[in-house]
Order: sequence, then structure tokens, then C-alpha cells
Amino acid sequence: MNPYLQSCLDVILGCTAGVTPEAATKRAGDRWSPVEIVEHLQKAYSGTAKGLERCLEKGTPLATRATLKQSLQSFVLINLGYFPEGRQSPKYILPTGVVALPAVIEGVKKDLTWLDDAATRAGRVFGSAKVLDHPILGALSVDQWLRFHLVHTKHHEQQIRARC
Repeated sequence: MNPYLQSCLDVILGCTAGVTPEAATKRAGDRWSPVEIVEHLQKAYSGTAKGLERCLEKGTPLATRATLKQSLQSFVLINLGYFPEGRQSPKYILPTGVVALPAVIEGVKKDLTWLDDAATRAGRVFGSAKVLDHPILGALSVDQWLRFHLVHTKHHEQQIRARC
């Protein structure tokens, strides 16, 4: 597995190890519970895998031209590892909160494997070209997508640990 994606899995397994069912569903006010956070991450991984699969099916990148603001934001997040607080998550990766933590973790394993496979194939076909748009950061290459997922996962790791 790609080292970035393996690190994502390691982070999730590490911060959820030994979490009780009660702690997994514990919310901090209106903030997501640990299981909701992990479900959100799973949906993000599968969403990127689906997007990369679409690029491969069409035989072309689906990325549009990034704005200067998007380019700066992606540089700060991906290269410097700074993930700002308070961003609204896109609707399609909002957690449902109805899945138990063990099932969500199994889904994470499956979707990270799928993402790894799709990213490997897309990387071979498209190289370092921008392939797919992130809703906030704009056009990203395969490698940038994988690095994004690690920064995103580490951002949420702190939240999971705070609630457990």
C-alpha cells in the first residue's frame, strides 16, 4: 500500500484501538463522534477512489484549472500540513452516524485498498498531471490527493483522541 495511505490506516487503527462502543459514539456538543469522524474519512477515501476510477474510464483527467487561491490553499495544506479548523464538509462525505465503529473500520480498510489500487493505476496513466478537483483546493495530482488524505486523517486524529 502507498505509504501515505498506510499511514492513514495506521492513524485510524491507532487512535481507535480499545475504544468502547460508548466512547465511539460520544459527541462533543454538536461535533462529530469518533465513529462519525472515521465514517467521514472513509467516505472521503471512497470518493477519491470513485473520482480516479472515472478519470481512468474516460481516459483523461477531469481536473479544471485551479485558481491562485486554490493553489495557495493546496500548497499550505498538502506541503505544510496545515489543515484549518471550521471548514464545512461537503455533503457527500457527511457521516450518517448509524454504523458501528468495527464496521466503519472494516470499510476504511476496504476503501483505502480500493483507493490505493485506483491511485496506482491513475498514476501510471496520468503521471504527475492534475487529475481531479477537490471541492475547496481545486485540481490535484494523484500524489497530492494521497498526501491530502494523510493530512486530513491526521487533522481528525486529534479530534478522535480528544473524545476517547
